[in-house]
Amino acid sequence: MAQNETESTWTQWEEENGGNRNMAAGAILASALAAGVDAYLLRRARREEERTPAGLAGKAYERTRDVVGDARVEAGREFLVKKVMPEFKPALLAILDELEDVVDTAFRRAEKAVKNL
Repeated sequence: MAQNETESTWTQWEEENGGNRNMAAGAILASALAAGVDAYLLRRARREEERTPAGLAGKAYERTRDVVGDARVEAGREFLVKKVMPEFKPALLAILDELEDVVDTAFRRAEKAVKNL
């Protein structure tokens, strides 16, 4: 049976397209790329959990408790709450007042800009 000119055979396709080696290399490359993207996304998700203040504080507390024990950690926490925090309270309140003034000024400027449009 004679082959039509538009029909192609497997060997012609391999010769034209570079054979199975290129397809195999492409499949391996695509799989490696997909695995890399998955690993990156998982790593990023884990880091986002750790970067929250509550996450960092929790991990720091756990590590400190593991190193020095519960009694010393509780004593340190009690010292911070009873002695250090009252000392910092006025400074923190002053910082919050200044931040409130800056935000109010920024909002007034934004309102003026919108009204002038």
